[in-house]
Amino acid sequence: MTIKKNTQLEQGDVFCIKTKIGNAFFQYIETDNLGQDFIRILDYISVSNNQIKQEDVNRIEKWNISFTIKPALRKHIIEKIGNFEIPTNFMIPQYTRSEHNIRGNFLGWFIVNRKSLQRELKEKLSEEELKLSPSGFMNDTLIIERIEQNWTLKNWNK
Repeated sequence: MTIKKNTQLEQGDVFCIKTKIGNAFFQYIETDNLGQDFIRILDYISVSNNQIKQEDVNRIEKWNISFTIKPALRKHIIEKIGNFEIPTNFMIPQYTRSEHNIRGNFLGWFIVNRKSLQRELKEKLSEEELKLSPSGFMNDTLIIERIEQNWTLKNWNK
């Protein structure tokens, strides 16, 4: 008889992903209407183990992104650490942003409504818009690469 692992996701689940600089963590928030899991990339790296505390989860996240958790779990790319409270000050963002490039030329930013997917092109971003996370989906390779490069919303496209 094969015992099947519980792959049910619960809001607040925290996962570990290994990088060259240590273990990084992210928190599951919700699954959107397109079936993608929306996560918070936590601002915490552990060089010695895969443990995390609620106080580390409570920090402001590096960024948010869509990711597919279950396939990464099945392939042992990530490991579930536990379930933690989602910080009370965290609000699921309505908007994200993406670069608009044509033939290598940067033309501005698309501000994207996460629910309707409507986009608005802006040449310059306001202080609030600079805090918007990337639009779309990242795979585990890109998430790991960005964590290892200490990529942040502040240094995006500078």
